[in-house]
Amino acid sequence: MTDENRLITKAKDGDREALNTLILHYWQPIYRLIYSKIGNEDDAKELTQETFMKAFRSLPRYKILDVPFKSYLARIAINAVTDFWRNNGRAPQIVNLTEYQESILDSRENPEEYILRIEGQEQIVNLVESLPEEQRQAIKLRIILGLSIHDAAMQMNKTESAIKMLQQRALKNLRKMCLSVGILQ
Repeated sequence: MTDENRLITKAKDGDREALNTLILHYWQPIYRLIYSKIGNEDDAKELTQETFMKAFRSLPRYKILDVPFKSYLARIAINAVTDFWRNNGRAPQIVNLTEYQESILDSRENPEEYILRIEGQEQIVNLVESLPEEQRQAIKLRIILGLSIHDAAMQMNKTESAIKMLQQRALKNLRKMCLSVGILQ
C-alpha cells in the first residue's frame, strides 16, 4: 500500500491530519487546472475549495484502485468547471479599471514591461488553445496540471507512448507557432 493510499484510508476513517495532508499536497495542481479553465483567481479558488469539499464528502465511496487520487480530484474539478460555465454562461469578466491600474502601479516592474509580459502570456495561452484537441489536452494534463505520463495516459485513455508522442508534437507545434508570431527568435 502506498503512502497516498494510507492517507486516503486514514482520511476515510475521519483522520483530520490525513485530510489536511491530502489538501496540502494536491491544492496547487488542482487550482492550476481550474484556473487554466476559468481564468479568474477568485472563481478558481472557490471552485478548488468546492472540488475538495465534494471529494471529501464522497470519500467514503472512493475505491482505492490503480488510478491516482490526483486523477480523481481532476475529474471532480473538470466537472465543477463544466457546471460553472453552464450556470454562468460564457459572459466575459467585467474588469474594474481602477483595480487594473492599481495592480500595474503596485508591480515592481514598469507598466510597459508588465503589459508586454501579460500579452506574451495571453499569446501563449491562445497558441495552446489553437493546438489540435488531443495535443492541447496532453499539454494541459502534463504541463499545466503536472500529471505523470502514466496518469495522463489513464485520463486520456491512451498508451504512455501515445501521450509522449502527443506531447512531443504539441511542443514542436508550439515552438513553430511561437517562432511565427515572434515570441521566440
